[in-house]
Amino acid sequence: MGFFDDLVFPEGPATEQAVLARLGSPGRDDGLYAPPVDRFAPVLLPQLEVVGSAPETRVVLMGWSVWPRSVTLHLAVFRKTRRQGGEARRQSGLRVGLLFSDGRRVTSLDGTVLRRVTGRQEQAGTAAMEQTVGLIPLNAGLHHSRRSLFRTDVDLYLAELPPPGDTQLVVEWPDEVMAEVRTSVDTAALHAASSRALEVWPELEPPDPQPRPGVFATVEESGPPAFLAPPLTRGQRERLRREEEARQRYVPRADWQQMGYRDWADAALIRARLEGGAPPGAAVGWRGTTPLHLVAEQGAAQAVAALLSHGVDVDVRDDAGHTPLWYAVHGMDEATVRTLIGAGADVWASQAGSWSPGRLLLTTSLAPLVQGLPGAVKLSPKEVAGQQAADGLIAAFGERPLWTEGLGVCFVRGLSEDDLIRRLGADLTQCPTADLEHAPFDPADYEESLRYVGVRSVDGDPGGCVITQDGYMPSDNAVMQAISAGTVAYGVYFNPKGGTFGALARDGEVVMSEEIGLSPHASDPDAYWTFRFWQRGHKFPHGADILAYACAATGLKISDGRDAVDRRTPRRWAALPPRLQR
Repeated sequence: MGFFDDLVFPEGPATEQAVLARLGSPGRDDGLYAPPVDRFAPVLLPQLEVVGSAPETRVVLMGWSVWPRSVTLHLAVFRKTRRQGGEARRQSGLRVGLLFSDGRRVTSLDGTVLRRVTGRQEQAGTAAMEQTVGLIPLNAGLHHSRRSLFRTDVDLYLAELPPPGDTQLVVEWPDEVMAEVRTSVDTAALHAASSRALEVWPELEPPDPQPRPGVFATVEESGPPAFLAPPLTRGQRERLRREEEARQRYVPRADWQQMGYRDWADAALIRARLEGGAPPGAAVGWRGTTPLHLVAEQGAAQAVAALLSHGVDVDVRDDAGHTPLWYAVHGMDEATVRTLIGAGADVWASQAGSWSPGRLLLTTSLAPLVQGLPGAVKLSPKEVAGQQAADGLIAAFGERPLWTEGLGVCFVRGLSEDDLIRRLGADLTQCPTADLEHAPFDPADYEESLRYVGVRSVDGDPGGCVITQDGYMPSDNAVMQAISAGTVAYGVYFNPKGGTFGALARDGEVVMSEEIGLSPHASDPDAYWTFRFWQRGHKFPHGADILAYACAATGLKISDGRDAVDRRTPRRWAALPPRLQR
């Protein structure tokens, strides 16, 4: 009689059922993200000791499940008090980590990686999922020993064996007032146990490739304890990275390396570098500029004061012979200009032809800062009149921002709309007045839009017309030659790829081409200075100085130029004949 025979009824053979799933040979990720529980029985290595202690809580190390190439760490959290309400996952919750002998650190907070998972069915695709790494929290399950009100088991999986040498288990739990505690781990015992893990299926064959009937999935009934501190999210990691960069930014250092253009406006950063021993008078820019030049250019008065307190030369020159005050005047920051003048900067030394920092300031609202200084020279009546005329033309383009990127404009003196359209060779009856949205072409089709220009009259004494286009044709040589017979035209193209280019046509000939809007040199025309190409700190909209310059080049004296160049303003649309197309 068999051992169980008196306890069972005899039955016939079991009905054969379709195979639901069959264990296959190990995959590439086997044991990488979870214990290899399907293939091995681990060695259970006890290590019973308290590894964290708080007034209401104890964390106990129960031991290890040792696999051939990995381990599972078993902790138990014991409490003598439980409070009402569910656990909330907080980063001040339980933190667990291992510090290896080679200096590496793995923790329960190491975050996730994007894991690609490929199905095993013939038509299965590939999916991506967030996979926890480091000390990977495992599902503690629903066994009765793990459902106690006062004890919770925490299993953490490490997809490698700790390297030989001193390894420490580190536990901390701020929410429970549990300070950081370190406990030594016997890595030699772990390595010895790994060789004794039992491989259950040592000669497992690949599974049958036949597709299985139906689809099945596994559902986890529970997860890691909620009190286990979660990893940082991507956003939180990025925030910490930025905070660390900000902290490192102000660590004193003895050089000016890794200073970006805008960094020279940061007075705290300048002081940190000076505190670390960075040379205050060093040449740091590509044109021989010193830190004082660069902070003055940014309008950073406090940084200027910090450098001056270290004894730098207030009138130090760059390779072009410009002083820090010259840079400050270009930026039009009053506090910076005052600081440099108060430190004795030379206001009247010429630095570009006849132009000195003081003479430039006399043309601006900051003129009172220098008018009473020794050596002051008044602007001549002709200079004053020229500056007032230029500022009046700039003001004609308003105070609101102008959209100039990619804009082509040509101002022509003394012509009516009909005269200009005839010179372009277009049919007056085929030139409707419309805004850009209702123009006789598709504005989104760049090639088609180049075959049309908008024409609008410009009031003034003298008046004229303006040609506009979202393209370069208004400043094209052939177009300007066609419209400038007996008069003057100036075309501008605000190239979105970089640079602003102008051309002057007179009596049917293009007589000059130039790149405009750049900070002028001593050899440049006086108009470059008068129309404030030098001035970076200004209240007029970007591009207004260039448009005013173009008007002045033709002799136009307009009082309201916004409608002339505003893309939304209706104008007459003329089709360019084939001879003028590109």
